[in-house]
Amino acid sequence: MSLPAGFGAGAVGTAVAALAAWTPAIASRAGAATNHRGERVSLVLGAAAATGTIAALAASAAVGVARGTGHPSRDLLVALAVAIVFAVGAYDDRQPSRVHGLRAHFVALARGQVTSGIVKLAVIVVAAAFAELEAGLSGGALVLGTLVVAGSANLLNLLDVVPGRALKFALACSAGLLAAASSALAWASLGETVVLLPLDLRERAMLGDAGANTIGFVLGLLLSVTVGTAWLAISLAAILALHAIAETVSLSRVIRATPPLRWLDGLGRLPASDHGTAPAESG
Repeated sequence: MSLPAGFGAGAVGTAVAALAAWTPAIASRAGAATNHRGERVSLVLGAAAATGTIAALAASAAVGVARGTGHPSRDLLVALAVAIVFAVGAYDDRQPSRVHGLRAHFVALARGQVTSGIVKLAVIVVAAAFAELEAGLSGGALVLGTLVVAGSANLLNLLDVVPGRALKFALACSAGLLAAASSALAWASLGETVVLLPLDLRERAMLGDAGANTIGFVLGLLLSVTVGTAWLAISLAAILALHAIAETVSLSRVIRATPPLRWLDGLGRLPASDHGTAPAESG
């Protein structure tokens, strides 16, 4: 019985992500950021997600070369796009003073201020278009796919305000996308979320913009090459709706007001009493 397509390469990516995330020496060198409790936490999960995904794509390319099948050059060019998204996310993570919310970024731009968030958004859109072209999309599907990928990258960042929320969403999406189409990228996405989630929930490490943007970018890319143009349009509408909620009501408020979502959101998370404070919500 043969293994599913892409399983081996995905397993390589998962192993690399696990090694990067769970090795203390690597975590100590990954930089740190202040979490929702006001504590400094390692940003190693972002580096782990990016290196795992790139390793999976490199392994897939190597298998393609060895077997004379697949699209090795496409895998490597998509890996380059992922690396660029991670790098620009890491750049934004390291800014001392940051503007939050897309609306605030565009207001600042209208006033002549080019924020790190605007730079990041522009780079992600270009990387998304590049990855979609490499995936073979064209015409309306290319435009919709590019917007879905960029929107998905930012959506994961909007969800990453308390431990585990973004990765739980990514886990559900990865499982669904893998069920729809087996590939190295899909297997790596699922495996990485599984190995990174415990560290995020226990507040031993965090994604940061670099990690959230990278994982969201990959999910958007997987979606765009799995579904047709009509579903891409529906997906884009849903992503835009979630952005609108985040900019007005706030996603956290909606989650807290919906019992099933509130339960799932808190599942596995440290109770507030462990640190003596209630989790802080950010917009």
